[in-house]
Amino acid sequence: MRRSAYDVVIVGGGSAGCVLANRLSADPATRVLVLEAGRRDSLWDVYIHMPAALSFPIGNRRYDWCYASEPEPCLHGRRIAHARGRVLGGSSSINGMIFQRGNPLDYERWAAEPGLERWSYAHCLPYFKRMETCLAGADEYRGGEGPLVVERGPATNPLFAAFFAAVQQAGYTLTSDVNGYRQEGFARFDRNVHRGRRLSAARAPGGDRSRQTAAPAWPAPTGARP
Repeated sequence: MRRSAYDVVIVGGGSAGCVLANRLSADPATRVLVLEAGRRDSLWDVYIHMPAALSFPIGNRRYDWCYASEPEPCLHGRRIAHARGRVLGGSSSINGMIFQRGNPLDYERWAAEPGLERWSYAHCLPYFKRMETCLAGADEYRGGEGPLVVERGPATNPLFAAFFAAVQQAGYTLTSDVNGYRQEGFARFDRNVHRGRRLSAARAPGGDRSRQTAAPAWPAPTGARP
């Protein structure tokens, strides 16, 4: 049996594992091995890659670990299902593909805790921008040269226009970008969909790095490097 030596072993090829493998293997002197218990995100698997099929892998043990909470006392002992991806790319391969950073004030609240000063929104914002290519356009809050392509939902159906008109008539405001200057308000969502396909952590382009056709994009540089 062939034996190989690695500098880093990453247990879990989920959303974080794929990104970590990509970043660590950017150094050609670093050998990285990713271990994933789930299945590969094969190109022919429409349940993963076709956005409209997102309801099929959730709750399916071939794709989902199908975790459940402990009995909830305030829900008469009911257990709540927690879908977690059992596939390369992790939950980014089975989720609803909505891209949202979270409210800036949450980051400020975390940063107020001792030892978490670097969790402020101002500190995290450059990393948010660095990770993405926002197709709606880069600006002070959005990135334009990152590996993760973020597409804004078209919302061209007339019902969307009627909905946005209705919320304004009810006294609510619209916002141009839920990940931009002001999150509060109604707007079209950003999503991890590009050219009609889900863009999971295992499929997002690794910048200008080489990609192997038989391997997903995030782990591919790992396999291509010594």
